[in-house]
Amino acid sequence: MNKLTLLGLTFLAVVQIHAQSKTPEIDSKYRRSSLYKMMIDDNSRPYAEVIRNSFLNGPDQEKFNNHNLGLRTIPATDAKDESANIIAFMEANNIARDVVAKWFDRSAKGGFDMELIKKRGSYDASVLDIAKAKSSKRGLDMLSDAGEDLIKNTFILVNDFKYVSKEEVAKKAGGFMSLAGNIGAAAGVSGANEMASNATDAVNVAGKGYVVKTTAHLFRLVWNEETAAIFYNDYWADDKTITPERKKAFDDSKIFKLEYIGSDVSWADVQSSSFSQKSNEQLIERATNKAIDAVIVKLQKEHDEFKTKTPLFTGEPITAKIGLKEGISDKSKFDVMEQQQDADGKTKYVVVGSIKVDDSFPIWDNRYGAADENPDNKTDKTYFKKVSGKEFFPGMLIVQKKGK
Repeated sequence: MNKLTLLGLTFLAVVQIHAQSKTPEIDSKYRRSSLYKMMIDDNSRPYAEVIRNSFLNGPDQEKFNNHNLGLRTIPATDAKDESANIIAFMEANNIARDVVAKWFDRSAKGGFDMELIKKRGSYDASVLDIAKAKSSKRGLDMLSDAGEDLIKNTFILVNDFKYVSKEEVAKKAGGFMSLAGNIGAAAGVSGANEMASNATDAVNVAGKGYVVKTTAHLFRLVWNEETAAIFYNDYWADDKTITPERKKAFDDSKIFKLEYIGSDVSWADVQSSSFSQKSNEQLIERATNKAIDAVIVKLQKEHDEFKTKTPLFTGEPITAKIGLKEGISDKSKFDVMEQQQDADGKTKYVVVGSIKVDDSFPIWDNRYGAADENPDNKTDKTYFKKVSGKEFFPGMLIVQKKGK
């Protein structure tokens, strides 16, 4: 038996054992997008300190790499729309440049390295050797791959929170009290028609309690061939080769930009009977984090480039660690993708099938605070049915279909 055949049989055996395992070890090294979360800070708003602390100390978005910088808050203005303020603040504080600096682990001396890119992209160290890369077409292709698949998919999400009284909303709604959608619209609460399904519920929901509303603005780092070429040729140096001239060139650089992707509004209810023993501050903390999750879901539905990939947890039955937090419903459908490399070593994702939610099982409630709200829930994953494709294995990636 030759070596190639032996290797092939060994690979098949490993795949079969892996697929049959009841508790599979999922390869979590797939290339996630990166997210930097900021917020508008307005001390004059009700519960401003509670909301700010809830945001700053809240959990990471586990489907993204954490790319937060030390600067997380943007001072508010008197403007009704903070968009111009956000853009001006990010330009004045060189946010795009500092996002790039974090990608390349810039040191106090001004030198760069590729450790973070190596870690997040699962690249071999030799592949990311800048000197070697510049000397070969394949090396440049691999650097380009890292840029397209990692650096380019860096997003900045700026949340503008408000604490809104539903009682005030109901008063503003006046004669439209029977329509939850109109009540929500009066307060600028997006998706308010989901708050109640009939007139009685509308009155109850609108007449008491509060919501934390967030208007979220999404930006993306511009990383293209031109930007990459200038960076590697004019700014790149490690700590051993850095010069004052190169350090200053990067410090003074204005080539790094952010592009605006879109904005959306979402909210989360502060009041819940199941939290009767919770303080108002604790309820606001929950609502703040839920509002962030909800607005990310809405932005992903509108912007394909912001959608996240999730690895299959098991192939038979088909399950994934994804649920209500990601906006999954019984109508959700997903493409199943396999990560492959082309002849030049660049990564591509190939669709190998599709799945839909299996409505004979409950959808996993993984929203913030779900364990307290629904302590009897034992589900820790969501089940799916195959729509098309052959055999699926743990670690294959799924991405929600457009508009679903």
